[in-house]
Amino acid sequence: MKKEEYYDTNYDFKEIEMDERFIICEKEMKLVFIIQILFTVLSVAAAYLLGRGNPEDYTYIMGLPAWWFAVISISLIFLGIVIYITKFILVDMDLGDEGTIEEKVKTKI
Repeated sequence: MKKEEYYDTNYDFKEIEMDERFIICEKEMKLVFIIQILFTVLSVAAAYLLGRGNPEDYTYIMGLPAWWFAVISISLIFLGIVIYITKFILVDMDLGDEGTIEEKVKTKI
């Protein structure tokens, strides 16, 4: 391909073939975004609902205020979800010009 052909802008977007890697990346991005929003909403809701009121009236679990314990628990649950998604759902691929989608080799730990 010549330099002039590379920078030529006389093309139709409908003629461009969509790379499968970018479709997969878009799905993964949406999944991660939804998980992040869900984590944020649950953490803020737990902290607000359990942490409002007079601090002298707080319920304590293992020496921590209930709202703090709930946020830590939610964080640990979502940590497990993120680890699972990273190991079993996200696809390892090269995003370079000549990249390919590699099959993940599932190994038992």
